[in-house]
This record gives sequence, C-alpha cells and structure tokens, in this order.
Amino acid sequence: MKRHYYAGLFLLSVLGITSCNRHIYAPNAANVPLLKEKNEFKASISPNNLHTAFAITDNIAIMANGQYVYRLLPRDNDQNTNDLFLDQDLRGGVVEGAVGFFKPLDKKKRMVFDVYAGGGAGSFKTLAAHNTEASANPSDYLLKNRFSKVFIQPSIGFVHPVIEAAFSSRFSMLNFYNSQIGPRAFENNTTAKDDFLRVADKPIVFYEPAFTFRVGYKYVKFQTQLLFSVPLNDENFSQYQTNQYFQQVGFMMGASVDIAHWYDNFRKKR
Repeated sequence: MKRHYYAGLFLLSVLGITSCNRHIYAPNAANVPLLKEKNEFKASISPNNLHTAFAITDNIAIMANGQYVYRLLPRDNDQNTNDLFLDQDLRGGVVEGAVGFFKPLDKKKRMVFDVYAGGGAGSFKTLAAHNTEASANPSDYLLKNRFSKVFIQPSIGFVHPVIEAAFSSRFSMLNFYNSQIGPRAFENNTTAKDDFLRVADKPIVFYEPAFTFRVGYKYVKFQTQLLFSVPLNDENFSQYQTNQYFQQVGFMMGASVDIAHWYDNFRKKR
C-alpha cells in the first residue's frame, strides 16, 4: 500500500513540473573551454547557445557567450507542450562575458583546471497560461522580465585529441527587474500575481552544475552537456513552486571547434 502511495506522490510531482511551468529564466549552457596554451581558441555551437574562448597568455583567457531560446514548432493550443526541459512558450536569452584562469594539472597536460568570473544581461518572455480561444490576444497573457547576472564557474576536466570530459560548478546571481504582466495573465488570482512579482524582490542565486562531454578527433568534436539549475534562495511562494518560474534542467547537443598547437605535438610527447 505504501508503495502505491509513494508512486502516486512521485507522479504528481512530475506532473507538477511538466504541466504548469511559467518559466521566466532558462539557464544558458556552461562554456567549459578547458584551454591548455597561449593563443588557443575554442568555440562551440548548439541550437540555443554560442560559446567562444581565447587564451591570451599561458594561464589567462577570455570568453564570450550568447543564448537565444525560441520555439521550433508552433504550439498546439489543445495540448500542453511544456516539459521538464523547456517551457514551449519561452523566448529570450542572455549575452555574457568573462575572464578566467586555467592551468594543466599534470606533465602530459591531460587534466585541466579552469575558473571563470563574469557577468551579462538578458530577458525572457512567456505566457501565463495556454489559451484555447482563437480570438485571444497572446499579449494579454504575457509575462516578461529583464535581468542582470554575475557568475563564477570552476571546472575540472580530461582533455585528449579524441575525448574530453568535464565537470563544472557554476554559481550565478541574477537580479530580475522590469517585470511585465499582461492584463489577463493572472486574472482573478492576485495571489499568483504577487508570487510572480516577488521574484524581483531581491537577487536570486543559482547553483548550476554541468557535465560536458566531447568526442571527435583533434579540431572538431561532437559536444553534449547536461546542466542543472537549483535556486539557493529559500523562497516560500504562496501558490507556486520555484520550478514553475525557473527551468531546472538543460540538455544541449552541438559541435565544438578547437584551434591549438598542442594537437600537432601530442604524438611527439607520448
């Protein structure tokens, strides 16, 4: 009997995550370059993210990141298309830059540690509810906000001409502002409206660990990343959980390009 009870609770929690999301923040993929030497350049691209990084010395690097979230397919008004990974009504993104320190940890330079600190700005918009009325104006249900962010991201990883694997721990602090609510977004529900506005009361800190994996040969690799985003602030909303405002899981697939001299000398040093 207890098994059925806990199974029911689990199912309800999953449905809660997937059925009522009104995301106003989706974390961008972590840029994990794992550079090894001066003048090394690495870039990666996926459907929603563009990353670049360049080593200006043997230990100092800069990075620039961009994100744009959009809906690939039209939303079916008769079906809830929200899922664990993305609110299908969400649009927007962020632009950010950072400066970092990197250092190989062994003589063969196969293990690399790096840490980047930076900031950026962005905005997102979504709809407060799925509306099935053909005559409805989507702007009546609009939720929109802007935000600034600062972050620090330490990473450690294994780097090889064929395979790269890394773990990152990114801490991001976001300050939401300029919140906008459509006239029918929280119609007859002042509690939900107050909850949404409370998001901008103070900065929110997110812990965003990421697992990055690349496979290919030398300069071009297939890249995939699984990222989690956990708000650390202890907010007690009256009616909604924080996962209905903040996307908590991100999965990215794309390609990585690395221009470096160490590939040419790899076999010589073996």
